[in-house]
Amino acid sequence: MPEEQMVKSRFSSRIILSLLIALSISFVLSLFVMQLAAGILFALWLLEKHEQRKKAFDIILKFIVVFGLVRLISIFLSEYPQNSYESFYKEGLFYTSASAIPFYLKTLDKKSILTLMLAFIIGAAVMSLVGSTRYFLNQVERAQAFTSSYAVFSSYLLAAFSVALFYPKKIKSNFHILLWSAVYIIILIGIVTSLGRANIAIALLILVSAILFKQIPLKQIIILGMFFLIGGLIYIYNPPASMEQRVENITQLSDRDIIWQGAKEISLNHPLLGYGPRTFHQVFPFKERFADKGIGGWHNDFLQIYFESGIAGLISFIVLLFVIIKNSFNQLKNKKTDAELKSISASVLAAVTTLLLSALFAGFITSVVLSIVFVFLISFLSRIDFKMPIEQNTFN
Repeated sequence: MPEEQMVKSRFSSRIILSLLIALSISFVLSLFVMQLAAGILFALWLLEKHEQRKKAFDIILKFIVVFGLVRLISIFLSEYPQNSYESFYKEGLFYTSASAIPFYLKTLDKKSILTLMLAFIIGAAVMSLVGSTRYFLNQVERAQAFTSSYAVFSSYLLAAFSVALFYPKKIKSNFHILLWSAVYIIILIGIVTSLGRANIAIALLILVSAILFKQIPLKQIIILGMFFLIGGLIYIYNPPASMEQRVENITQLSDRDIIWQGAKEISLNHPLLGYGPRTFHQVFPFKERFADKGIGGWHNDFLQIYFESGIAGLISFIVLLFVIIKNSFNQLKNKKTDAELKSISASVLAAVTTLLLSALFAGFITSVVLSIVFVFLISFLSRIDFKMPIEQNTFN
């Protein structure tokens, strides 16, 4: 692409890349660092030239704006405004990040883009090692990092695991095969020890998909097979008590059956714009039936968006997801898309798919951490869309 079509920043690409890398490794390491990096990027974005910001404004951001406007209206028309007003600061980082992160990815060259995605994968592997170590040392009941719950930790690792499987790899020796096998295994151990049954199943599903799409060579399949065999033997002879309990109660729905009953009860009460964000405790009719009294949400993004922002919110959310997935498919089918960037697009598509599947059992779009992970990942699609012609191969 001619140089004049690139987005240009007032600031050094080294500074921008450093901030983005800090963001990419901070998601479950430090909420403060994540917010700081995202905040600085947004502040720098405000100082950029208007014509450059306008040039970077793409279709994904347009639909994020539409979704945000519907959420904003549902806040102002909320049945419980004091609760809904919390969304201004709980969800605000999502919209500021959606403006700044895609913009700055469009200022970076392909080598920097690959480096940034690799930093995200390595950061997840390190955090998985930390979380699973804390679990095996009995410091926590379910694996988690320092500033996130086990549910956020598990979904974050699930997205990173998907990205790692489809990331364009430089595999030229047995050492690289062993290295990437170790990354897969470490992240997978973190997902397993977080004890999220749905996420474990989704992780195995995406692993099988990667094998079917020939993203994993035979030697790695053998190594992973040995890992599953050894892990299975360890579990049979010395299972951790908390893991054994989860397996014994594998059919337990964790009160989700009660959530669905409550959803059915009030489904037609406020269909257009919902009750307002963050109103679960105020509107759910069967709270006394919960075994877990700490439940504070719908444990399903689609239910949550519907009951908080109504049909308008749900449609805007689904359309946003459709646009994201369609963009990725278009990039994968386009013969002009660079091979490595095409693999990045596949990585993002795999991660978004796993987040969507996990959203049926938990949620990501209203999570402070996972919503920024989501923005970070889909920003790569915006970057690829912006520069489609074949670029120089980094690994040649």
